[in-house]
Amino acid sequence: MQQPPRNKHRNPETLFGRIALELGFITAKQLLECVRQQGLSKPRKKIGEIMLEKGYLTQQQVEEILKIQKQNLETRTRHPEARLQDSIIGRLIVQLGYASEEQVNEALRIQALREERGIFCRLGEIMVEKGWMTAQQVIDVLKRQNKQLMVCPFCKRRYNVVNYDLRLTYYCKYCKQELQLPREVESPGVDTTLFIEEENSK
Repeated sequence: MQQPPRNKHRNPETLFGRIALELGFITAKQLLECVRQQGLSKPRKKIGEIMLEKGYLTQQQVEEILKIQKQNLETRTRHPEARLQDSIIGRLIVQLGYASEEQVNEALRIQALREERGIFCRLGEIMVEKGWMTAQQVIDVLKRQNKQLMVCPFCKRRYNVVNYDLRLTYYCKYCKQELQLPREVESPGVDTTLFIEEENSK
């Protein structure tokens, strides 16, 4: 079976900034400031070096971001965006004390093994399946990233909506029905992720 290509299309510098932002280490304003300074620096500095100099990141945070960045750039996957999100979520799970780093790493290993067999599961699903977290704890982690679990009442597909805004209406990408908040959460599993810029919200 042909292996999926390495995820080489991601720019390491862009990826570093995004991971720092999603982990809550920096603000969007700080990221923009560092990107602008990087464009003016000669010789060109790495974005992490600039953030460190400005005191926006600690050395420990830089190392944590680099770990996720390296993992994402080296992973062969047909779901690069989902795998990146799960790597970031995994770090948040450990930070919040919901599970140990060993449990998260084991869940990511299981995820990779299942993907090799053509089955892709999200990290949260595996954590709940193993009894290491509850479904509600996974939802709490997503909310800290400004994500909301929503469901399509027609085709039953489940979505992680990124940058969720209560004032907006979101629609299923497949059957175009209006998405709804789930009445109760039995599983954190989702079929896909919706980003605000690609979503046909009104």
